[in-house]
Amino acid sequence: MKKRFAKWYGAFLIISFVSGLLPAEARAQQAKINAVENTLTASRSLVFEDSLVPTYNIRERMEHYRIPSVSIAVINNGKVEWAKAYGYADWTRGRAANVNTRYQVASITKSVVGLAIYKMAKNGTLSLQKDVRSYLRSWLLPENEFSRGKTITLAQLLSHTAGLSVRGFMGYPSTSAIPTINQILNGEPPANNSAVVPAYPVNEQFQYSGGGYTLIRKILDDTVSSNFDSLLQAVVLNPINMKNSSFIPPRTLGVTNYAFASTEDKSVATGEYYLYPELAAGGMWSTATDIAQFVIHIQQILRGQKGILSQAEAQTMLTPVRDQYAHGFGIVDAENESFFRHEGENFGFTSVYYGGMKSGKGVVVLTNGFPPNGKPFIEELVNSVAITYQWKGIYNPVRKKLAAVPPDVLAKYVGEYLGQEPGMKIRIALNNNALELTARRPEKMYATSLTTFFLASSPDDQCVFSSSANNGEIDTFEVIQKGKTIIKATKSK
Repeated sequence: MKKRFAKWYGAFLIISFVSGLLPAEARAQQAKINAVENTLTASRSLVFEDSLVPTYNIRERMEHYRIPSVSIAVINNGKVEWAKAYGYADWTRGRAANVNTRYQVASITKSVVGLAIYKMAKNGTLSLQKDVRSYLRSWLLPENEFSRGKTITLAQLLSHTAGLSVRGFMGYPSTSAIPTINQILNGEPPANNSAVVPAYPVNEQFQYSGGGYTLIRKILDDTVSSNFDSLLQAVVLNPINMKNSSFIPPRTLGVTNYAFASTEDKSVATGEYYLYPELAAGGMWSTATDIAQFVIHIQQILRGQKGILSQAEAQTMLTPVRDQYAHGFGIVDAENESFFRHEGENFGFTSVYYGGMKSGKGVVVLTNGFPPNGKPFIEELVNSVAITYQWKGIYNPVRKKLAAVPPDVLAKYVGEYLGQEPGMKIRIALNNNALELTARRPEKMYATSLTTFFLASSPDDQCVFSSSANNGEIDTFEVIQKGKTIIKATKSK
């Protein structure tokens, strides 16, 4: 197995964007590529001051996280500066990934659908504010106490504020029976999801709903076109020149350059990949350079250049509604600008993109890594890009200075603490000369003073030991969050 892993990392392909550059420019660009490849760090959110933070190269982290392949496109000054692929799309036969390899982009699809709906609203085909019930012909939205008498709009479906259920979908092996769109919405076999129904108050909260995006597809089926791929090709993909993107699986199209989905133990998924017949929620296949084209097109519109939307329409599309989510786009506020972004997780695929709203900076990362493995790997790679290209405010680790606590003092804290409101049992033990807290699972505690500690899982929260009688006998444990005690526990006798 080790031999098989090792041979992934000799395979990569780089797009020659350096052609035409002067030698000094080409050297400078190669230096940035080298920096991105070699400054991945395992300290994604926590850095200890006065300690060396180890860095790794991309191949080391791919092996660590069991990532078969990754395709990356870096956007700088409003253009793709470089793109590169590493590893194997099919590691069973040694088929290398390259920059034209197609990946499932999962929920990145929602951004493409958001732009498509805005374009159709611009053309008058649809309305962002009209009640969606008026568009439905062959399926009726279930009514209950959450929806009755309430208007539900496309704008709300796009921003996850329509109050609909079903967060995401599990997909189907390409060899299994595939449900129709109505079976998915109704939660009927062979669909493997529950029914899509109103489950939260309309327009009052953000509740991520792939079910809501599946309803968008149904609206398009009933009102505009039942051929979802052809419609999205015409409205978004072709105008933006996304030539390697489709909602039709690659084998069906006769495309051979696609990535296999990987399982948690790095086996090939049943049937090579899963299908997502919901389509609008996460069914698109694409390349990193195609998604980069998508990002750049929106950036150009925001700068006032001609595109498929006006500048004002794009600004509205990217204005957060609730919880920093706009209409198919997440919004991240950095130090000098905001970034529009979306991540994606399907069975055996993990992805993300970022696009700066002012600077023309951005990155797209597509992997066929199983999501629990792919997500931290992608985070490390994006942080490496942010550090190299000086995206201030994107990579913001919590920095902590540790304090030395004598063993006899640590011993005073050991014991079982019982909390009230919320009721819980907390066990503090010594393990390898450090305190270990167990509530749900054991976690090492780090000291910032003689009495104050923190956990790596919540570095901003303070864990404080004290004596209620001020006699030096430790009997109280508190968790303080933003200056407020959220847990207070008393030591058992």
